[in-house]
Amino acid sequence: MVLLVSLLACTPVSPTPAPGPSANYSGSLGPEPDFSLPHSSFQVWIYEAESAAVFSGAFADGPPLRLHTESAREGNCRIVTYTPTSCSPTCSVGTELCVEGRCEAYPHREDHGDIQWTFAGGAATIHPDETLSYSATESGAEVGETSMEFEGTTLIAPGTEPLEPMGDWESALQNRGSGAVTLRWSNPTQGTRVRLRMTDCMGTHGGIAANELECEGPDTGELVLPASMLDVMEGGAWDQGECGGHTFDRVHIATPEGEPLTRFEFVAGSSVYWFPGRSSM
Repeated sequence: MVLLVSLLACTPVSPTPAPGPSANYSGSLGPEPDFSLPHSSFQVWIYEAESAAVFSGAFADGPPLRLHTESAREGNCRIVTYTPTSCSPTCSVGTELCVEGRCEAYPHREDHGDIQWTFAGGAATIHPDETLSYSATESGAEVGETSMEFEGTTLIAPGTEPLEPMGDWESALQNRGSGAVTLRWSNPTQGTRVRLRMTDCMGTHGGIAANELECEGPDTGELVLPASMLDVMEGGAWDQGECGGHTFDRVHIATPEGEPLTRFEFVAGSSVYWFPGRSSM
């Protein structure tokens, strides 16, 4: 009994998620991961140190094309795998992509007029550029509620802060041996989602990684990275420098009522460093 109590006392416990507002889509999701892709996607990032807000996105008639396909799933994570293929006849350059031996057309971007964007500290009218992308950077921003309005539709997403690590995430990954790794943070918030993406040096430098690790789920204060998936990632291409940074974001996601293919996100960006066999120091 004394040993059991001692072990329990040494086991880190994630804090209970604090109450908070949520966006309609992310707040409605359950414990299962949501790896679905929207057709139209818009994101807002707030950079507190610079008091700047960044808006980016586009409308499209289909989801983005992906060369990776899911090969394994465990808990809130999955491994996606790329296998080189060729298409005959060859695909049209600029309009098609060879995906699993088939020429797939890139989604067409759409013009939905101006977007009215508001954020804590300001507002802006965003016009689509010549590629039908919507982007803007504004100063005087704070973390808080943000919204976009287009064609009579208003999407609202609350603000949130980046994850605050509990313990040393890098050390936990570097010294895991052959086991799973649990990443914990001290500021979980109800109604938000977390997303992790890991790739190797090939993926970081603009190539196509053979395998990538993706995780998604509710903000519970912890995320378990399965040992088998970390083993797969360790076997990737780690023969270049300037890599090992992986995105680990917390998001609020808003969608039009009954239309989840258009999404508006407040993204609180953070990262975790892991380069198998190498420390960041």
